[in-house]
Amino acid sequence: MKTQNQSFIIYCVLVLLIPFIGAAQETEDQEVKNFQFSFVPPVSSNGPQNEQMINRFSLNLLAGYSYGVEAFEFGGLYNLVKADVRGGQISGFGNTVGGETRGLQLAGFFNTNKGYVEGAQIAGFANQTGEDVKGLQLGGFGNYNKGEVEGAQVAGFINLTGSGVNGLQMGGFMNQNKGAIEGAQVAGFLNVTNDKVTGLQLGGFSNISSETKGFQIAGFNNHNKKTDGTQISGFINTTGDLDGAQLAGFVNVAKGVKGVQIGVINVADSVGSGVQVGLVNISRKNGFISPAVEWDDTEYFRVIFRSGLDKFYGLLSAGINVDENWSYGAGFGSRLFLSKKKTTFFNPELRYHNINRGRLKFGSNNHLVKLNLNMGYQILKNFYITSGPSVNLYVSNRLDRNGRPVIDLANNPSWDHRSGRSRYQLWVGYTVGIGF
Repeated sequence: MKTQNQSFIIYCVLVLLIPFIGAAQETEDQEVKNFQFSFVPPVSSNGPQNEQMINRFSLNLLAGYSYGVEAFEFGGLYNLVKADVRGGQISGFGNTVGGETRGLQLAGFFNTNKGYVEGAQIAGFANQTGEDVKGLQLGGFGNYNKGEVEGAQVAGFINLTGSGVNGLQMGGFMNQNKGAIEGAQVAGFLNVTNDKVTGLQLGGFSNISSETKGFQIAGFNNHNKKTDGTQISGFINTTGDLDGAQLAGFVNVAKGVKGVQIGVINVADSVGSGVQVGLVNISRKNGFISPAVEWDDTEYFRVIFRSGLDKFYGLLSAGINVDENWSYGAGFGSRLFLSKKKTTFFNPELRYHNINRGRLKFGSNNHLVKLNLNMGYQILKNFYITSGPSVNLYVSNRLDRNGRPVIDLANNPSWDHRSGRSRYQLWVGYTVGIGF
């Protein structure tokens, strides 16, 4: 008991002596102290004058309140500073600063600043800043910033910025910006930027921006008003004018295209110094869509759908022959006009056909690759004829007892080779057709 009383007396003496440690300075109404100790305001070495004190070093057992910090402040739970912090501010739960912070602000749960932050702002849950952040803003859940971020803004779930980002913005779920991005914006689900992105915009599901200069990559879709660079998505890309590349798992949509669109379906108002690579290509102003029918040496009657540009187009096909075998396929081609009037043209096409028999079944073991070297003549605006030789490579993995293909297409193949359970045949045939 005697020992406890002595410890308590020593503690009280120390508390009484703390205000006199170091020389005090006055700046207008504020006084600078070298050291301050606080239990909870106003139980502190500064007493009721907390809001007038600028502390170089501050130790707050539970919570502390001061006008400013010029070196370092530690709080067991919470630190409240009326004006600015210079140096480091660490608390177990939260920090609140009414002015600006230059240095490190670290809290177990949250940090808030009315002014800007230059340095690092790190919180277990969230950070909030009323102005710009220059450095690192790291929140376990989210970051909210009314100004601009120059450096890195990283959150486990969401980042919200009232202006732009110059550097890295990374959110586990979402990033949203009212300003421009110069650098990288990365989110597990969604990125939204109301202004331009210069650099990389990477979203697990979707990216939305006003303009992209660089890369825009998403698991599902990308959308902006203008792209000067590359859009890559698992399903769909949409943009205004494109100067670069669009690559989508299914569909690309653009207004003017200078570059390349690669997808199952590509749509544009016009394609200038560029090309569309897909099975269905639509260029409203300078492209064409042409259904056609044809007959070839394998006795197949086929319906063809061509779409795209004269210099490069995609095609789909479906056919049936006299033995009731049927096929489906796809390919690419070109119409190279040989006269100024655009009546005569050379029409090379490379195609793949899957050959089937009987019931509807996709993905048989019979594969036909055709290189058509046709000549064409445009009789009317929407009527033309084509004919010419074709080079055929047939690979069949379904053979009869004699080792011949069950579906036998070749008549006198120039090359016939068997390897294991597969047979390879090569021959020269012909194709004739009419198009509309």
